[in-house]
Amino acid sequence: MEELRYILIFGLFHSLTYLVFSLGFSLVFGVARLPNLSYGALYVLTGYSTYVFLNYLNAPLYLAVPASILLTAAVSLAIGESIIKPAIKFPVSVFITTMAVAYIFEELFRIQMGLRPATLPLYPGTTTVLGVPVSNHWLLVTAACLVMVLALLVFLYRTSVGKAIRAVAESWEESMRLGVNPLKVLRTTFLVSGVYAAFTGILLAPLKALTPTAGWSPLFAAFAIVVMGGIGNILGTVVASLIYGFIEQFMVYALGGGIARVAPLVLILLVLIFRPHGLFGRGE
Repeated sequence: MEELRYILIFGLFHSLTYLVFSLGFSLVFGVARLPNLSYGALYVLTGYSTYVFLNYLNAPLYLAVPASILLTAAVSLAIGESIIKPAIKFPVSVFITTMAVAYIFEELFRIQMGLRPATLPLYPGTTTVLGVPVSNHWLLVTAACLVMVLALLVFLYRTSVGKAIRAVAESWEESMRLGVNPLKVLRTTFLVSGVYAAFTGILLAPLKALTPTAGWSPLFAAFAIVVMGGIGNILGTVVASLIYGFIEQFMVYALGGGIARVAPLVLILLVLIFRPHGLFGRGE
């Protein structure tokens, strides 16, 4: 029973962090129909920039966090405008160039920050949840993730810009007939995507030490979740995040961390064999 409680609690915690990170990745993937493989580097960029603001520039936390989020959003927009948008009709080019950008960032992080892991301040204290001691920082992460998910849903379904994003994700041709400019919508999507990568980096950096290569693991998880749920489908991303997070935690307790990373990917392969467009995706 104790192990089951651990799996349920930390499965939910990890699922929510995967969800928030994957939503930003899903937005660009759904609108542009292309994966931004530099997305994981944005996660690391936010953590390192916050670390620099706090430890080298002696900025207070309440200034370091928004400054890092704005920086990451600006970098996300720059990558989208200069690399993804010009080659949007050439998927292979975008795949290669965004991966190249990710490796460039990785080398810059290695040169500037070295290989020694860096961490951000951890919210102090622990709380017992269902008999399981849990770091208060995990509770902070969970609350922030829920707010981020709800904020995105309100943005997408209650604002004109959000509705335009959904229209473009559904069909570029139909959205243009309705007077929507897909390229302007794509610009907004790059910004929102960067903000969600940034928030995830700030929330998780205190729990998972930053290294130059730390962005690859969440990127692969986001890629798997978005494909499994259905590209551009918010409900699919939510369900796939929960499946991925709970199965991963179950495998961690059953077989250890190494195999745990493989098990959800095997599940994704099975889903795509029987549902090539994902759980909630639709064929063209």
